[in-house]
Amino acid sequence: MFERRPLFGALLGLTLVVTVWHMSFQETTSSTGGSSSSSSSSNGVGSGSSYLESVTIAPPYMQASSLAVSTPHHSQSAVPPPAPPRDGAADVAGAVEFVESSSMTNQSFLPLLLSSILVNPVEMLPKDDYTSLIDLKDFKFTINFSNCSEGGRNKYESVRTNSLKSDEQRVPLILVLVHSAPTNWYKRNTIRDTWGQYDPRAKLVFLVGAVNSSILQQRIEQENRMYDDIVQGNFIDAYRNMTYKHVMALKWFTYHCPEAKYILKADDDVFVNTPTLYDILESTSQRRRLLFCQEISKAPVKRTHRSKWYVSVPEYRNRYYPNHCPGYSIIYTPDVAFQLYREAQQQPYFWIDDVHLTGTIARRINVTITPTGSMLLNQSQKDAIIDNKLNASEQLFFFTTPDLREGEIRKLWKAVTLSKSGR
Repeated sequence: MFERRPLFGALLGLTLVVTVWHMSFQETTSSTGGSSSSSSSSNGVGSGSSYLESVTIAPPYMQASSLAVSTPHHSQSAVPPPAPPRDGAADVAGAVEFVESSSMTNQSFLPLLLSSILVNPVEMLPKDDYTSLIDLKDFKFTINFSNCSEGGRNKYESVRTNSLKSDEQRVPLILVLVHSAPTNWYKRNTIRDTWGQYDPRAKLVFLVGAVNSSILQQRIEQENRMYDDIVQGNFIDAYRNMTYKHVMALKWFTYHCPEAKYILKADDDVFVNTPTLYDILESTSQRRRLLFCQEISKAPVKRTHRSKWYVSVPEYRNRYYPNHCPGYSIIYTPDVAFQLYREAQQQPYFWIDDVHLTGTIARRINVTITPTGSMLLNQSQKDAIIDNKLNASEQLFFFTTPDLREGEIRKLWKAVTLSKSGR
């Protein structure tokens, strides 16, 4: 937590610098006839990364109110106001409000000020946020472990000094959050053996809910003692509780791994081409406002009772769902993940998590989907690689469609790694 006096001094210094800079900027523009065309910047997508949005992101620990400040091409009206700031965060929020309300609102300067003030975003959340999950007011992690890196520990964590191996005490490029059913240990082991195996650039976490069997719970705890990669919440792991699990995943990122530069949410029946994904994310500049997935549009709400996706009119009144992501593979940048989490904590529960988080909530925070396009391997391409009819190196992709069997995942991994090694 920042001390108030040093922070005030820093802010006064920043204000002085801003004032001098602003005066010199006005003199420069007046001497050149007010022309500012030469100062415009480009947000174009870099070569070889047309499938991802290419703009600069401020550090993950950026003060939370700055996350609610839209870039010029986004509407501010759709972004919910931040929670009331506390302690040192109040001074930071005051500085931001001062800059926004004063004449010093030049768009090229405001991001510099915001990115220079580093406060953990959780300081902007309500005091009881850690123990609540949407409408559950007694939430807790029944299985948890240490943060992604040694420097990220906070007061909300029950620290186990030996919970992270020495080679895992790092800031990950990507946090991989895999949604898994409690009994899916074979699927989890398949992922650990293949695309989720150790890589210094990633942190793998499996998310499960509570179970009603003490024997099953003991087996989950034994599995976690062996691999130290399971996070469990105290809500029952059930089909209509999927949104709890999704928001729990974003909660774990927010409190225990905010250092991550990207967040991948995946199901345990998909294949992720992690060697290619990590290489591309590592070699490209930091992004922001990214919600990357296969976009589903104009999906009708199922009103027939025979469908497992049946939704009544009181639950959801519109005939069609908003554009959203199928939940099997989604990439978020930290600013989007934090805003989705904060807004989801304030909105009524809706059980179809894909629609709720990446559709309804994403629309509320004014985030649009970046479609995966060719980076999603279709079924015929997947089958061709498995049957050795297509070389994995000939197809650049990140994800496959879901419902893969464990044997298919292992064959895809073998094809990808052989292709990577050039054999």
